[in-house]
Amino acid sequence: MKTFLYKTIALAFISFFVASCEQESEAEVRPLTATDSKNFGTVPGTTIINFSEVSGFVSEVKVRKDSYTELPVKITATYNQNGKAVKSNTALAFDTTKPDKKNSGYTKVNNGPFRLGNVLTIGQTNGQNTTVNDKGGSLELDFSSFGSVVMRGLYIVDIEENERGSTLEMLDAAGRVIYKQELPVTGAYTFQPLVFGPGVAGVAKLRVNFKTKDGKGGSGAIDVIQFCPGGICAR
Repeated sequence: MKTFLYKTIALAFISFFVASCEQESEAEVRPLTATDSKNFGTVPGTTIINFSEVSGFVSEVKVRKDSYTELPVKITATYNQNGKAVKSNTALAFDTTKPDKKNSGYTKVNNGPFRLGNVLTIGQTNGQNTTVNDKGGSLELDFSSFGSVVMRGLYIVDIEENERGSTLEMLDAAGRVIYKQELPVTGAYTFQPLVFGPGVAGVAKLRVNFKTKDGKGGSGAIDVIQFCPGGICAR
């Protein structure tokens, strides 16, 4: 009788232990939220703009500076029209989970564990539809409400081989280019993190220029902009 009782207690204990392990395993493999997925692997301690809170054409995003203050980051887009650069409010928070037919390949950036969702690109309106402008142009983000920032990194999206030569520029408060580099070729509908080591200090504006090799077009997008307000970035 005692042997049977001991076996029953042991079996109950083992069953409880296995069930507990299964619950822990289930908790460990829960999928990341959309924001957590986008921000996974970013530079620790940075302020992040990932465009999850905005949609459609945007002229600014509100960014939390500290526990009490939100400041605007102004956004403008310049696109090419008949060989001329036109500055306008066509910066677009483009939802890659629900792209138009022309840009259906953008759903690829949401495959796997890392999902981008909204990305910032240059947009255009075709009738009742909003799409990505592929005529070439620039996106500019103005951080001057912070004084200046230390730029640490961002994601570059959908730069194809024929768009090699597209560039990124950082400008100081006087409008001088203090940093410039060519954008990496990511491949169609693919993204690549770009990290600036210890960071570029004194940045008042970030500008990204999309173009094709023949200068007649170009498109792309950016996302997950990582920076530190002010002149110091804790490591």
